[in-house]
Amino acid sequence: MKEAKVHHGPDCFQILASITVFENLRTMLVPLRDILSETDTPKRTKIVDNVLRHISLGLNRNKTYSSKNVLVFCYNIINQYLAMSTKSAKDTLQSQQEAERKTRLRSTIEDAATVYVKRKDALVKRDYLQANAHRFVQFGLDIVHYGLKRNRFDVDDVEILGMIDPFVDLAGNGMYSRFNSIITTSCKIWTMLVRLPLPSIEPGIPVVIRRLFAIFRQAPSTNSDMIQNCFKLLTALLRSKSAEKLMEDHKPAELPMETEKSKGGKGKDKGKKAGQTQKKHVARNALLDENQLRDLIDFIRPDIEEPERQGTAFSLIRAILTRRMIVDSLYTLLDTIRELMITAQASNMREMCRLTWFQFLMDYPLGEKRLNNAMSFIVQNASGYEFESGRTSALEVMGVIIDRFVDNILLPNAAEPFFLGLVLIIAKDESAKCREMASHLLPVLIKRFDHQRLARVWLLLDQWSAGISNSVEPPSKDHRTAGGDNDDETAVAENKVQRQKMRELGRAALQCYGVIFESLGERIAKRLPQFLSTVNTALSVSLKTWKTAEMQMNAGNGLVNAIEDLERTAAGLHTNGSNDSSQQDALVYWETAYMALNAFGKLCKSMPQAAFGNDGQSGIWLLVARHLTHPHTWVRLSAARLVGIYASNAEASWVQAADLEAQSQELADGEGSALVPEWQVEEYRGTPRFVLMSSDRLRRIVHGFVVQLGSRYLSEELGNQIVKNLFFIAKCFLSCVPQSVIDAGAEGVNEQGESVGEDGKGDDQTLEEDEEEEEEEEEEEGDGKQPISQDQNLLWLIRRVSAIGRTELIRGRGLTTRRTYCFRWLAAVISTLPPSLLARK
Repeated sequence: MKEAKVHHGPDCFQILASITVFENLRTMLVPLRDILSETDTPKRTKIVDNVLRHISLGLNRNKTYSSKNVLVFCYNIINQYLAMSTKSAKDTLQSQQEAERKTRLRSTIEDAATVYVKRKDALVKRDYLQANAHRFVQFGLDIVHYGLKRNRFDVDDVEILGMIDPFVDLAGNGMYSRFNSIITTSCKIWTMLVRLPLPSIEPGIPVVIRRLFAIFRQAPSTNSDMIQNCFKLLTALLRSKSAEKLMEDHKPAELPMETEKSKGGKGKDKGKKAGQTQKKHVARNALLDENQLRDLIDFIRPDIEEPERQGTAFSLIRAILTRRMIVDSLYTLLDTIRELMITAQASNMREMCRLTWFQFLMDYPLGEKRLNNAMSFIVQNASGYEFESGRTSALEVMGVIIDRFVDNILLPNAAEPFFLGLVLIIAKDESAKCREMASHLLPVLIKRFDHQRLARVWLLLDQWSAGISNSVEPPSKDHRTAGGDNDDETAVAENKVQRQKMRELGRAALQCYGVIFESLGERIAKRLPQFLSTVNTALSVSLKTWKTAEMQMNAGNGLVNAIEDLERTAAGLHTNGSNDSSQQDALVYWETAYMALNAFGKLCKSMPQAAFGNDGQSGIWLLVARHLTHPHTWVRLSAARLVGIYASNAEASWVQAADLEAQSQELADGEGSALVPEWQVEEYRGTPRFVLMSSDRLRRIVHGFVVQLGSRYLSEELGNQIVKNLFFIAKCFLSCVPQSVIDAGAEGVNEQGESVGEDGKGDDQTLEEDEEEEEEEEEEEGDGKQPISQDQNLLWLIRRVSAIGRTELIRGRGLTTRRTYCFRWLAAVISTLPPSLLARK
């Protein structure tokens, strides 16, 4: 196998440069200088360039590296060869031809008597050092660049800074070279030098800027590395402290939005004079005049959408914005960036656009019309843009505006549009991320409102809340014939659409109420009655619509089939829908009920004393209990959470007091009290905090949880919440068991340790009989209305929950979900019950 052809010469030079004494460096360069003097062929010069590059790398790794020696050496070598490298190729060729001509004219007697076989001009030896001088300039610039980049120079030393300062002029002269590599390296060096406190920087900035624009105008495109480094240098110049000193008196004024063509008469002349005055003002104080700024914007405009170059372009734009330079094309460029902030596909691109546009929004003078247009653009895209990425980007900007704008700018120009836009997003946006972001921004915005704007918000919410009750279809419309006129069908369709809009507005009002109460709490306690009335109306309408449809379906298919059909329809609302329009009409208010329960839950967390202590909440808690059996799982989960919140604020001992109040109320009403329809809740006139604590209502709540446990759409979160709620109810029922029964519990155990019933039979003998009795009791009890003595409530509860587990064992076809939650609840109850009660049947 042949050995690979590898040239180790450059590596040897690098090793020598890293270990040799610095004084020997010139000796290493002598043979390279001789080669460059003899030839300019690409093959030889390429090898020399590679060797010089390795020498510069090795020099920066030399342990005997001395900043002073390196700076002196680099200054001498750059200064020596830079003048030759800056000459054009035409000048270099002419000087060579002139030298050859003078040599030919030097004739002597010997030359006259000499016979030349070849042409005389072929014997003249050419010197190519001037054509290759730029290679030594590049070598010196590379050493300086590496030293600055790797902090090899102690910039805190005044003496070192004094030695670095001459390189400002050298690197500036290097930008006039005819070689792109030297211009590129010179720009890199100037980018680093502009950050140092050097006296030559400030007077050199205008000269360098003029040279950069000359390079820009000569370049065919911005793709080259040289142009990109020129952009970076210009960015560093605009951000430097020296530029800040040069522009310390610059105060920009807003450009008029109207063009001269749109104005007439005196207004046109006035706008022209204002523009002339502003032009003089900008030219006198800004680093870039209007023409330069327009040209620069035209240069960087194509780079905004190029992933490889957009970082440099945005950095330069932000540097321009930092110096508050104004020209008409800058506003056009920022309008393009504003659109890219929404429409760009890459997340980093949208982020750069947001930062740039918001900086323009904060630092530049904007008239009322411009500012209103900008706010409208944000709101429209936050709520109406097609893709989620654009909507979230607009919401990000909206959040920064709400946080950073002062009140005298935010409230007049953006408060109400932002409020309406956020409400629309919360109510109708399909993206959960957008709804979550809007829910976080809305309370932050509401906190910034003054009393006048809060009053407008309450007025809007009251109008939207009224749509819940107004959206209910009158009974007379249910009996219209399907074969009516076309006008009647059109009116029915329009009425249906109108009621749908009312329901959407009602849901939006409930969501806003929940978000506002969660954030502001006590500050808006005066609005509590209106909010509670809205929640009561929403839950009442939902209960009536769903229960009426359930009763109609029950008449034809039976109660169990009706409940299962509605559950199936509710589950299909999120997948492929249902073909039965009557069942869908029964669930049109499920979202309204869900929003109402969530809003009331936020009130319970933020203001618990207001949620449990007044008569106005009693009806709501009864409606919450009725919604435990709602066909939709989301509504069931929200209702179960609310019952858990109620349980966390209640005590188990309240059951006895609530039962006494219920008994006294029954005696006062007598036997002539009217029965409450299924789609309504009874009026509660007792103590508000005892509203759900009576034994009768707790049994009804248990019935609702049993229905939830028996559903095929039971979720893990709902199952865990049911276990917690049933455990609290078990403790309530345990508090009703007399102490005498607990003390006498051990008497029911026989000598063999087996539990016996009242007839003396063991558990194994009566298991089948107990199951039959429980089935009969469940049929008789129905939804929990069958009267049971207080000391039997706990036993009744245990039987109901155990029956769920046994039913799944028999009919579940291998499923274990229901039994899992039943066993968890039984384990918690067993850990709480006294041992004497555990020994009983």
